[in-house]
Amino acid sequence: REDGTDTGVIQECPFKKQHGHTALQVAYAGNLRVLCPGSTCCSRWFFTFNGSECTGPMAIDGVAYMPNTNDNPLRHRQIEGYCENIPAGQIRIGFNIGKCSGYSLADGVSGWNSVSRIMVAEMPPAQQ
Repeated sequence: REDGTDTGVIQECPFKKQHGHTALQVAYAGNLRVLCPGSTCCSRWFFTFNGSECTGPMAIDGVAYMPNTNDNPLRHRQIEGYCENIPAGQIRIGFNIGKCSGYSLADGVSGWNSVSRIMVAEMPPAQQ
């Protein structure tokens, strides 16, 4: 679905994590765009787990930067990663948008004219 949110939660998905020692693999696949006529801007899309970004091992995010242009670059993008140290139980997984540090807030669009997918899987722990 198309969503014109520029900052905040775009979609939340509930997920029941079965084990405390596993990781969650999350992925977004769909069209993302930033538009900033007359200025340079950047939008950042990122996942949250119960309202907080992943810290184990790191944030799961992607950015789209646009220089000062009137282009309207609607592109398919994928953002994917693993998050560890999440306890078992019901988890709220959020897909969010916000501004990049040091840049103006962009006019962001998520999911333009196509199906967007958020995928979640519980994965066994990494091999030591």
